[in-house]
Amino acid sequence: MEQAEARRRLLELVEKFREKGATSPDKAMTPEEIGLPPWFRRLMRGRLGKLGVFVEKEGKYYLSEERLKQLEKRRGEMLEARNARRNLFMMRIARVTVGILLVSLLLVNIYVRDPSVRTVYSILLIALLAISILQLYYLTKAGRVFKACGKQDGGIRSSKTTS
Repeated sequence: MEQAEARRRLLELVEKFREKGATSPDKAMTPEEIGLPPWFRRLMRGRLGKLGVFVEKEGKYYLSEERLKQLEKRRGEMLEARNARRNLFMMRIARVTVGILLVSLLLVNIYVRDPSVRTVYSILLIALLAISILQLYYLTKAGRVFKACGKQDGGIRSSKTTS
């Protein structure tokens, strides 16, 4: 099952729990009362159960809104990290390209003594500096996101093992 399909199914399940009001331990319901598909219990023994969004209590289930919020927050952070990595990759490509142009202009400047070459060279040097600064920005941004994801994972794992 692809990721978008899994997310769509998860949101459908969340909506069913909300419609029936099964959002706390005292309002827990059986899958039949909620109107869940037959595969729900099987998935709860696997990855869906490990997510912690749906909690079982004495054969009944309820939606943990708190855990769902944590999951959505983490998903947003992971998307942000993916975008930061993509931006870093593009910055590397741009930096290499500008560096090659800079070296080419240096070589051309050896044989052609034209003042306009120096102007272009200066512009490329400024562009290279700007790209380097952007790379540092995206590196620090990605680092913060990865640290946040690591702390959140550690907290979730430790809370699951203690319960």
